[in-house]
Amino acid sequence: MRVPRGFSHWGRPVVVPLVVWLLLVLAGTSVLLWQQDSSRNAVAGRFEHGVGTLGEFMTGVAGEALERERVQAQASLSDPVVSRRDFERAVAGFGYPAAVLLDDKGRALHVMPDDPTSVGQNLAGRYEHLKAALAGRPSVSEVVDSVARGTPVVAFAVPFETSSGRRVFSGALPIQANPLAAYFTSALSLEGAHVQLDDSRGSIVAGTEPFTTGEPTLATQETALEEALVHDADGRYDADGAWWRYASVAVRGTPWRLSATVREDVLFASLRNTEFAGRAALAGAALVGLAVVVALARARVNRRELLVSERRFRKVFDGSRIGMVLTDLDGQCLRVNPAAGQILGRSEPDLLGRHVTEFTHPDDVEPAVDLVRDAQAGLLDGFDLDKRFVRADGRIVEATITSAVLRDEDDRPQYFATQIIDVTERNALERERERNQAEIARRAEELQDANTHLADVMAMLSHDVRQPLAKIVGLGELLLEEWANIPEHAKTNDVRRMTVAGHRANELVTDILMLAQFDAGAMMARPVRLDLSEAVREAVVAHHVSMGTQILIIAPNYETTGLADPGQLQLILGNLLTNAAKYGRPPIEVTVTNAEELVAIRVADHGEGVPAEFVPHLFDRFARAGSGVATTTAGTGLGLYLVRQLAQAGGLDVAYEPNEPHGAVFTLTVPRALPSSRLRDPEPALAQ
Repeated sequence: MRVPRGFSHWGRPVVVPLVVWLLLVLAGTSVLLWQQDSSRNAVAGRFEHGVGTLGEFMTGVAGEALERERVQAQASLSDPVVSRRDFERAVAGFGYPAAVLLDDKGRALHVMPDDPTSVGQNLAGRYEHLKAALAGRPSVSEVVDSVARGTPVVAFAVPFETSSGRRVFSGALPIQANPLAAYFTSALSLEGAHVQLDDSRGSIVAGTEPFTTGEPTLATQETALEEALVHDADGRYDADGAWWRYASVAVRGTPWRLSATVREDVLFASLRNTEFAGRAALAGAALVGLAVVVALARARVNRRELLVSERRFRKVFDGSRIGMVLTDLDGQCLRVNPAAGQILGRSEPDLLGRHVTEFTHPDDVEPAVDLVRDAQAGLLDGFDLDKRFVRADGRIVEATITSAVLRDEDDRPQYFATQIIDVTERNALERERERNQAEIARRAEELQDANTHLADVMAMLSHDVRQPLAKIVGLGELLLEEWANIPEHAKTNDVRRMTVAGHRANELVTDILMLAQFDAGAMMARPVRLDLSEAVREAVVAHHVSMGTQILIIAPNYETTGLADPGQLQLILGNLLTNAAKYGRPPIEVTVTNAEELVAIRVADHGEGVPAEFVPHLFDRFARAGSGVATTTAGTGLGLYLVRQLAQAGGLDVAYEPNEPHGAVFTLTVPRALPSSRLRDPEPALAQ
């Protein structure tokens, strides 16, 4: 077969380079597609891991809620007869809007909201979670109708043993505005992500999306997701003209399933620029390689073909989406393509003949000098470098450059060919991702701190609150059983001990409620003009009535008016006086003095004082000294912490100093109320 002259003239020189180029392009394309697919799989894996972590977290939340509910119910609802007031206080402490208390037959003892028709009814037969709890197993319900109002809720039911037999306490959370949904937004920060909990019947327990019905289901809220979950626990589906990635996990110990879904264009947004850059780089390399192949083939033919090759190379150079710059060995621009002009914010005529350092960021000039020197010396064929350019409008462009040395037939360097890829947006996204990761770490640390504080409160509840309640119950049972045989003075003494224990429990509950108000940010101060000397006298009288401690008051007969919240001031002074009486020794002195723009209230005792090593932790939460009188005196470590928090909330200050020769001094400073102050005077208390 005769080979056409055109093929012989053009084809033979180009066959081998073209085959090599084609193989390299195919290999590069395969590697690029594999890398991009791996990156997407990695991102999807992190999303699925995040959903799994959130599912484990919700498992912990449910388990912790059940355990906390059991411990608190055991402590506060174990009396033989639970009054309505005690039940409501207990439910308020749990934070549930609805709750029931059952006896060992499954009958309702109390219902909240109040529903007299339900009291005495056997509710365990109507609700599976109550039946399971009555059998001794803590249980989390599916979406059910509440007892009192019939609204959809999810409930946490726990059994606990009492002297009257087993009881079951069940607290419920509404489906609408479920507080569990708050965890989803903070855990998955992806824009537009939908997260929801649904039960085994498909009813939604909580979700990030607003409900479209009063009793939402996964089939009505997320139809496409519900269909996808039938086939697999995670994967992707097409809905609303877009592909969505989803993952789900069972919440252990509950009938719930956690599922999350997010648009793939959002999930893979961080990869978009990288994928585009990779494809552009591959395309540019392929085009440059093709141009080189063509140039090699045509270099073996006549000058006319060389000119054709030059025109084609110009087209590739000028049409590339990657910025390309050709410079001489001194760094003067000889040729630039339009993409480079767009990146640098300058026209081609403005760039030609100028040195590259003129539009390079001053801090990035020096790092390139050594690389250029080594390339000119033949130590390098080229180099890659991240550097910044300054556009004509002053904006900074972050770029990745690849520079290669072009040599002549004698291997002498002639030019530098540099490719420029704008990575400003990609770097910005990477920095944003790092900031998001730092924010997630910070939120995790805050969550850990909150868990630590919760553990401290639970430990205090299980010991300090239970102790006086156990004393009251024990003495009460003894009086009931032995009333006829107990002398009158012993009865009086036992009742007095029960009263003291009751006061102690009430103080602990007051401290815990106040601590909860501080943690919730609900403690607000309303300062008014007060006669601080009179306020001190009221606090001392109240303390004497409750504690019987004699206290000396030293107050001037002239005006000592300050700005403070009356109720919070009495709480502060009461805690300081109680602290002095518990840990100090008489005489206890309270001094009120004017000090320039402040009024100082000084509470001093003559005890052993505060150990020096404990002073830095004196106002910390749950802090108690490990030596001295504190080791033999009951306390929670909350008194001085609440004093400091109350003082700061009201614009006051409290400080400690040793008393000489021994003892402790706590000084409360209150801003003075000048006569020209327009603040209102305290309103008279309404008659109760």
